[in-house]
This record gives sequence, structure tokens and C-alpha cells, in this order.
Amino acid sequence: MERKFRILFFLLILGFSHTNLSHCSRQSDIILSQYQESLAEAKNLNRKLIVVFGADWCPDCRALDGIFREPELKSLLSQNFLIFKVDVGRFDKNLSLNDALGNPIQNGIPALVVIEPTGKILTSTKGGEFSNASKMTKEQVLEYLYRL
Repeated sequence: MERKFRILFFLLILGFSHTNLSHCSRQSDIILSQYQESLAEAKNLNRKLIVVFGADWCPDCRALDGIFREPELKSLLSQNFLIFKVDVGRFDKNLSLNDALGNPIQNGIPALVVIEPTGKILTSTKGGEFSNASKMTKEQVLEYLYRL
């Protein structure tokens, strides 16, 4: 009886772990597919793609989002860039894309990766340049974008 219980317990654990791995794989496939679609759209529009890694719990992410909605920035962004937002949760979601783009979130979020229409990475904020966005001004963000 004890042996049957151990086997059943083992199979149950194996089933849960397979389900979770399968879910992670599908989630990874979805974000990578969405990224590829955004990259293709940026190429068609001849615009740079800005991948913004962030989370809804992050005050700096919300601050940057607000700055992006300012009229001057909104105009600049809509004319020259395509934005692709990636939710990293509590640093436990969509990490496959983070890894594929060189781990830009290593020093905090929000993190940006700017990609040319050709698909080449132009720049990445691996140093946490926007991780204090709540203290940044609109002019600082504009200066960063104008350098691209």
C-alpha cells in the first residue's frame, strides 16, 4: 500500500511539473511571437522598435508611461518609433524575451531595448538608466530619444 502511495504521489508531482513547464513554454512562445510581429511591423513602417520591459506594480514604469503620454514625446514616438511593452511581473514573466535581448532588466525596470528596422539592437538600458524614471523629467527622456 505504501509503495502504491509513493508511485501515485510521484506521478502526481510529475504531472504538475509537466503542466507548469508546458505553460511556461507556451507563454514564452507567445511573447516571442508577439515580439516578431512587432519587429516586422516596425520594419514595414521603417521605424525603430522600442521594447519596454516593465510591470504594473513598478512606480518608475508607471512614471515612464506617463512621460511617454506627454504631447511632445507622444508625437516624437508616434513618428519615429513603435512601442512594444513587455510585462515582467515580479521578474518571473516573459524572461525568454529578456534573455534573447541580452538581459536588459538586470539593473532594474523599466528597461528599454531599441531595435533598428533591420532587427539590429541599437541600444539597451542594461545599466538601469530608466530605473529611476519617477525622478526623471520629460526633457531627460526626450534627450535620450533624440540621441537615437
